[in-house]
Amino acid sequence: MKLNDLELITNFATKVECQLAIDSFDSVNEVDMDFTVSIMLHLNWNDTRFITWTSGYDDTFVLEFDSKRLDNIWTPDLFFPNEKSAFIHKVFMPNKMLRVYTNGKITYTVRLSLTLSCPMDLRNYPFDKQVCRIEMESFSYNEDNIILEWVGTDRPDLANMTQMPEGAVPVEISDNIEMNQFRVVEKRTLKTLNERRGAGNHSLLQAEFHLVRDIGYYLVQMYIPSMLIVMLSWISFWLNVNAVPGRISLGVLTVLTMTQQSSTVNATLPRVSYTKAIDIWMSMCLVFVFAALIEFAVANVLARKDTNKGFGFKKLFLLPTLSEQRKKRKGSGVLVDDRGLMRLDPEMDPTLVQKHRELSGLLHAMYLDVACRFLFPICFGVFNLVYWTIYTADNFHNHG
Repeated sequence: MKLNDLELITNFATKVECQLAIDSFDSVNEVDMDFTVSIMLHLNWNDTRFITWTSGYDDTFVLEFDSKRLDNIWTPDLFFPNEKSAFIHKVFMPNKMLRVYTNGKITYTVRLSLTLSCPMDLRNYPFDKQVCRIEMESFSYNEDNIILEWVGTDRPDLANMTQMPEGAVPVEISDNIEMNQFRVVEKRTLKTLNERRGAGNHSLLQAEFHLVRDIGYYLVQMYIPSMLIVMLSWISFWLNVNAVPGRISLGVLTVLTMTQQSSTVNATLPRVSYTKAIDIWMSMCLVFVFAALIEFAVANVLARKDTNKGFGFKKLFLLPTLSEQRKKRKGSGVLVDDRGLMRLDPEMDPTLVQKHRELSGLLHAMYLDVACRFLFPICFGVFNLVYWTIYTADNFHNHG
């Protein structure tokens, strides 16, 4: 009897029930867009030819085959269409076995490690939600010969049960699984057909894993440091306008640090053509620190300008008024104050005129610094409010 020939099992399609037991999610790689899992694959089907071998035994009898004797037994020729690499564990022997029961039922178990393709949409990174799949399909036989089913799908009595009994769950995930960045929030099983050119329709099973990224790592390593760098750039507004070396050093340092941090973040991600959430954050932080540097340049120009005539910024700030009421006599060059005291008009003294102009420019620069002390934190706070509201909203993830 040829037990490795499918055509001798039945004259109709053989139904193969599949069950996955996920032992571990080893990694989820954004750069290569794949994930690695270790699984136990359980397959069940019926082969009536074994009944003649097991006749005369009671129902508790089980005939077991190890990996050395499996070459002479037919097993489904499954493969994983989205597989990049895979191997069967071989310590100490190849981890696969087959059991035959007295009623002709066969159970086949194999332990595998798989690296599977997982296309990712990183627009919301690191607030993203990914869906990764394990796909299984018969390589040689179409649906006329093999029909793949998930365990428990043909049992109507289990449809309304809130908790499936042991052995009836299509996909089981170990409670000991802990991933570095993701959490499995949902799993789904699907059955479909894959049409191949000239080979008919092949049964295709899919197990979907909905993964949500934990942002704790990114808060500590990216968001909080970049926030502190932006706040560090605001110290420039509290320094004296004439502290040119200190303000230049602080501005350039914060700009270079933000640029370096942004490059470090993108180095661990694939080069995609769209903008990610982390890109928006890093770009806006860079804009804030660069704007602080530009503010110092404007303040320095205001403080050093001989005259503010025609300069647009002077219309935004009010200069302090003199305590005295100037009463100018035409052509005399003499001013009379409220007490009746007379003194020369500063406009007629070139030295006093120059000092007044320098004081006026310095006041403009000081007012600009004071305004930015409040304007920059308010703008950054508004940006944070909008950013975190958009990317942490639950409905945003559901539609993403």
